Amino acid sequence: MAILFLLSVLFIVYTYAVFPIALHYLAKNKTPLVADIPDKWPSVSIVIAAHNEAEGLPGKIESLEALDYPPELVEWIVVSDGSTDNTHSLLQSAFEGYDNRIVKHLPKSLGKCGALNAGVELATNSIICFMDARQRVSKNALKALVPYLNNDEVGAVSGELVIMDENSLEAANFGFYWRYEKWIRENESRLFSTTGVTGALYAIRRKDFIPNKIGTLLDDFDTPINLLAQRKRTLFIPGAYAFDKANDDLKLEFRRKVRNLAGNWQSFQTNPWLYNPSKNPVWWQFLSHKVFRLLVPFALIIAFVASLIGSGWFLNTMLVIQLLFYGIALASYTKLPGTRNDLFNSIQVIVQLNAAALVGTIRFFTSKRAISWR
Repeated sequence: MAILFLLSVLFIVYTYAVFPIALHYLAKNKTPLVADIPDKWPSVSIVIAAHNEAEGLPGKIESLEALDYPPELVEWIVVSDGSTDNTHSLLQSAFEGYDNRIVKHLPKSLGKCGALNAGVELATNSIICFMDARQRVSKNALKALVPYLNNDEVGAVSGELVIMDENSLEAANFGFYWRYEKWIRENESRLFSTTGVTGALYAIRRKDFIPNKIGTLLDDFDTPINLLAQRKRTLFIPGAYAFDKANDDLKLEFRRKVRNLAGNWQSFQTNPWLYNPSKNPVWWQFLSHKVFRLLVPFALIIAFVASLIGSGWFLNTMLVIQLLFYGIALASYTKLPGTRNDLFNSIQVIVQLNAAALVGTIRFFTSKRAISWR
């Protein structure tokens, strides 16, 4: 049992520590691509899928109006995907009188990817910038992303998600996770390519877009993967911001994480070539960053069971440490007094993400129900 425990722990340590450190070491001597500022800015179509987003749309529209990009070169396309609130009427009112602002209503929801496909069909410009309906973006968002697409080896450019409400416990937890995740993406981008984009803000060329199948959960993984299949890079661009606010409804946030993590398995299943090192130029990063992350909860379970049913002082000590670890996570989750600190927050987010990965994996392989916006 001790050997099984140690193998499980080594797998976890490799996934969370050894891989990122090795990636950083390999990437640090690589020269990053420099933005090629054009003499004449290209035209851009902003494509947004919205489902019952009436509450957040006024702020989003205000954010788009503040973009530091020639307004005559920017087209807005918002697809209301089966919205049952006043999303469509709000958009019609806000877009009335503008030739470069288009709203399309889909009476029956197609899911986010279906709505984005419909939006791209309406786009007329050479660059497509995908955004979410909820998050505001920085004024420089387009000017920070677009120049990299002048390089033919680049297929997609991704912005950076920023959590605004640092007083929120969930924001603190997510902030810890995102800083770690951002560091990995920066190194992946420098080495060759990231294995995904920030769904709230990324751009590609119109001619490179391949429509995702209806029911695809993660456009922010499948779209760059389609480009990777053509040996085109996806770059992570710090400084092009999408601003979000963490949801302190932990149940809702957990469901979102489950959906996203289930979506990873869906993408892996529909893109089996990713497992082939002769076809996937980021095979090592894909396995270590994406696949192994989803397997960590099973390694945690094996380690716990091995120490529970094993014998000897070593496994008994490891069992006590694990019980303490999960006890801290539970105390932080229930917001017990004295648990609001970086250590407890870090432990909580690790357990929370792995719990979501476990549920997402089980749900994907056992449930036939489609998951779209929920």
